[in-house]
Amino acid sequence: MALIYYERFDCDDNGWNRLVGAHVFHKPSHPPMRERGFFMCGISEACGRSEIERIDANFHVLLFCLGGEGELFEGEQTWPFHAGQMAFQPMRGQRGFRRTGDAPLHLAWFLLNNDVRWAHLVQPHCYVKDSDAGWLLHDALSLYQREAQLNQNGHGYTLVMQALEMLSIQLERAVGAADTRLGWPQQLHALFSEVAKAPAHDWPVEQLAQQLQITPAHLHRLCLSHLGLPPGQQVFAIRMQRARELLATGMPVSAVASAVAYREVASFSRRFRQHFGVSPSQITKGIAIKPMP
Repeated sequence: MALIYYERFDCDDNGWNRLVGAHVFHKPSHPPMRERGFFMCGISEACGRSEIERIDANFHVLLFCLGGEGELFEGEQTWPFHAGQMAFQPMRGQRGFRRTGDAPLHLAWFLLNNDVRWAHLVQPHCYVKDSDAGWLLHDALSLYQREAQLNQNGHGYTLVMQALEMLSIQLERAVGAADTRLGWPQQLHALFSEVAKAPAHDWPVEQLAQQLQITPAHLHRLCLSHLGLPPGQQVFAIRMQRARELLATGMPVSAVASAVAYREVASFSRRFRQHFGVSPSQITKGIAIKPMP
């Protein structure tokens, strides 16, 4: 059972994955990808049963279909996609995707952090659109995965940073640059990106609302509509995510508590356990989620 979110995999072994993740427990891992707004990325092919569902995931899912057919699903609603199309699932909620049809489902995919650079992609629900960028991204992902693997294996000279830069540029070109005339979803993501950069600061709802020049009540409604959480809970979730990341590095619990605005370790530990179902000390002992594409 995942600690931050729930995942359900109903997949057989008739397929393959090549991936790179931002955390040390990913194989291979390459932490600098976080600076580009990536949590994980890769290429996959499913030839048999394949269905993945996530509940309350803290990242967006972006798929480029290279072959076969599939569909996104959210409750009873579905969005079919096929080769030559891009499919997007926003973070949070209960959403997934599955293979349909008889042909292998071949994907280039990205798990995107809740970063302002992707805010222009975000809509309240899943969607599908045409895209001719799939194979270019496939090639860039393939090179990046190979170089990241060499880097993790200790090779003295790799092109992993150059490959990451090329991949980042290819993806930005594929999805378009962010519109400078930000709507509410983009403004909210930009606002909470600032919270994520300074989780130890005090972030009262009144101050957050003032930064957008709206009332706290209006901010509450907007957050529920576009993010699925009221502003106070959004700040709390960001702090808990940062706390988990710091604990995974071996930082003492007392230092982590202070880094996410808790003055009392006992209070922090209690809220952390309520949120994740485990104590902070269990994270430092190696209990961690290992998400898959």
